[in-house]
Amino acid sequence: MTALDEVSLGVVLLIIGGVCTGVQGPMNGRLAISTSGSFSAFLSFALGFWPLLIYFLADTKGGKTVDWPEAARNAPGYAWLGGIFGGLFVLILTLVIHRRGAAITNGIIVVTQLIISVVIDQAGAFQVTQRDCTPLRGGGLACMIVGITLVTLF
Repeated sequence: MTALDEVSLGVVLLIIGGVCTGVQGPMNGRLAISTSGSFSAFLSFALGFWPLLIYFLADTKGGKTVDWPEAARNAPGYAWLGGIFGGLFVLILTLVIHRRGAAITNGIIVVTQLIISVVIDQAGAFQVTQRDCTPLRGGGLACMIVGITLVTLF
């Protein structure tokens, strides 16, 4: 069992991640006003590369704990391409947030993430644990959709 298996630590990290996501967009959007959306998104990934590299090197003892040939054989091709979606996400967020505002932009993102996550869970796609979209889960999605609609309109 690792420290990340502890529920309380996981929740704290997710909250920190939510704060980071909530702050990143407006910061990138502000830089885009002064420079360009493409530069702001690029810089975001360039700066984000360093903490990720440090964590990767510490976590894998410099990459030595990963069996790279085995990983190449066993990980499906799509599993190596997640960063493309991350890059598109940051670019879109950077381009839109200063035009629509943080609440609307992040609200639509969160609701969309939740909807696609429920679809992925329902299908068991990408080898996640399959979880049915129960009436309560569907009701929760409906509440989120109503909520972002209210935030967007008012």
